[in-house]
Amino acid sequence: MKEFLIFLLIFLIVASIIIIVFNGRYIYSQIKYAYIGLPSESENFNIETIVNSIIQKEEKHLLPEKIYIPQISVDAPVVISQNLDEKSLQKDLEKGVIYLPGSAALNEKGTIIIMGHSSAYPWYKGNYGSIFALLNKLNIGDQFTIFSENKSFVYRVEGKEIKAPKDLIFEKDKNNSVLYLISCWPINTAWKRIVIKTTQILDK
Repeated sequence: MKEFLIFLLIFLIVASIIIIVFNGRYIYSQIKYAYIGLPSESENFNIETIVNSIIQKEEKHLLPEKIYIPQISVDAPVVISQNLDEKSLQKDLEKGVIYLPGSAALNEKGTIIIMGHSSAYPWYKGNYGSIFALLNKLNIGDQFTIFSENKSFVYRVEGKEIKAPKDLIFEKDKNNSVLYLISCWPINTAWKRIVIKTTQILDK
């Protein structure tokens, strides 16, 4: 009996260490969110001070360069992926979040898809291995901003759901500017995806 308890204790210790090592970034993000909080600048977020231009119909298609989500402390570059090859996408994800080929421009009606990692191993090369670790903390009504050149585009969260990869089918919206934020879920798996649906807010 004593030997069994010792074995069980060692097993639990080893298992805990493995979980911490493989999920360190995600665990840190969750603890920071729950106990430390976000930077003070997020608490003073005012959508009116960030929107510096009215979105007009233009000939030039504006693509996202940076995404700022104060509610979950996301401030990252947006990489314009050139193709849907898995190896290429993974390489782009090391540099930020990615804008999928075929997505609409910011200044036109249509559907935009932006993806980012929710978790990564400690030896992950990029700095954005857990950039979307707190995506599940977003709530309906939350607003965030995407920047392109000298313009700001504000989006509002409309819904949140978990989907299987095979169910990730998004119709091109012809009447609205819709943006989906997507990441793998649960952590350290490619089992399902967390999908945040948002719509663009236009100044009138």
